Amino acid sequence: MASRLTSLTLLLLLLAGDGASSKLDVTGHGFRDSESPEGGSKGHTLEGSISKNLSSQHIKESSLTKNSTTNSTISTTTKRTANSTTEHTTQPSTQPTSQLTIRPTTQPTTQPTTEPFCPGPDTLCSDLEKQSAEAILGEALVDFSLKLYHAFSAMKKPETNMAFSPLSIASLLTQVLLGAGESTKRNLENVLSYPKDFACVHQALKAFKSKGFTSVSQIFHSPDLPIKDTFVNTSQSLYGSSPRVLGNDSNANLELINTWVAENTNHKISHLLDSLPSDVRLVLLNAIYLSAKWKTTFDTQKTRSEPFYYKGSMIKVPMMTSKKYPVAHFTDSTLKAKVGQLQLSHNMSFVILVPQNLKLRLEDMEQDLSPAVFKAIMKKLQLSKFQPTLLMMPRLKVKPSHNMLSVMEKLEFFDFSYDSNLCGLTEDPDLQVSAMEHQAVLELTETGVEAAAATAVSVARNLLIFHVQQPFLFLLWDQKHQFPVFMGRVYDPRA
Repeated sequence: MASRLTSLTLLLLLLAGDGASSKLDVTGHGFRDSESPEGGSKGHTLEGSISKNLSSQHIKESSLTKNSTTNSTISTTTKRTANSTTEHTTQPSTQPTSQLTIRPTTQPTTQPTTEPFCPGPDTLCSDLEKQSAEAILGEALVDFSLKLYHAFSAMKKPETNMAFSPLSIASLLTQVLLGAGESTKRNLENVLSYPKDFACVHQALKAFKSKGFTSVSQIFHSPDLPIKDTFVNTSQSLYGSSPRVLGNDSNANLELINTWVAENTNHKISHLLDSLPSDVRLVLLNAIYLSAKWKTTFDTQKTRSEPFYYKGSMIKVPMMTSKKYPVAHFTDSTLKAKVGQLQLSHNMSFVILVPQNLKLRLEDMEQDLSPAVFKAIMKKLQLSKFQPTLLMMPRLKVKPSHNMLSVMEKLEFFDFSYDSNLCGLTEDPDLQVSAMEHQAVLELTETGVEAAAATAVSVARNLLIFHVQQPFLFLLWDQKHQFPVFMGRVYDPRA
């Protein structure tokens, strides 16, 4: 079986609040307001308070607004023509939309005050900007990966296995950015380590493709939740998927979502959810499937049971062994750790960080792993040569699940739980996330598709050794774009 690092799925379930009410006339994915943005009667009261201080010309204007239903509808229709046209076009919007509303002011005015409407997705990006955006995104993904690693580590029980895909989580949160209002947008940018108004991030993500993995996104929503056409069109253009409507049967919805996850993870994750709330409104999913193979094969006949030191005791686990495996490796004095890199197909590599000796703990190494230290290590690895090495590392399979809401709160992101603003996705103001799940599968076995590469390796004069016999940190590294696709740690290879 080929070495396989595979499949992750991330889920958000957004529910309407108890007091939610929607005054929308649904037409496909689009919508129209039946009243003014402030409501008919409220708008009339505000205009009346303003009109007391107006000149006779303004009094005439005020008298025209007394018929609040007629004039509010006309005003809203007129002022939002451009926005409505944008939302129902077949092309993604590249300019923010705006809406005029009436607000009370302390000074008389002849014009109603304006308040920006929820801006549409800003995705305009030149070729020159796109190139620099890829470098910015790579740096951001490294920072985000380390944030996630420390957050996951803090939430997990001590000395347990852990695996996640920073790329998958970032892809989903970046798609949410398309529909995020100002407050949620800024918070997401901060969590993701993106610069403010990073419009080219979506195109940069599209460029982060590899034959070694497939990343796909999908949106499911209830029939009574209208999705804005601007969001639909832009998501289709940038992420290749259009929202799918759920039914009224929770069991059927559950089967639909689990089937989608299974099909997009090569059935490595066949059962993500056990249940769905009856009042679920919106489900956002991203799945990543990766099947990478060693450039140099391991001989299955040389795999044997060897010691692995775990929780102060010694256990026996199957160890893949090679006397002259090409490994780029060195010892880092800051982390007091051995760092090794093994080549995979499709310009990917598998990186291991393991404490220098059995007296050192993985927890101490994790605490010292800052973004600056991590970037220095990866830069040094990039300059290191692959040399024939006596390699011994465990064959393993890990399949952890994570409550992402707890992780996001650990990252000090509270919008999804308390005050999410997704006005660019839907006009329903009372959406909040009820659940956010993440699951990953990692498998390492002996075989590889480019076994012939082993014959080109010369025998080293001095025997180099790289043994992995204690808990270690790992990452699946995209060598072209310089970011981790998967990341995690292994305490017990038998799990």
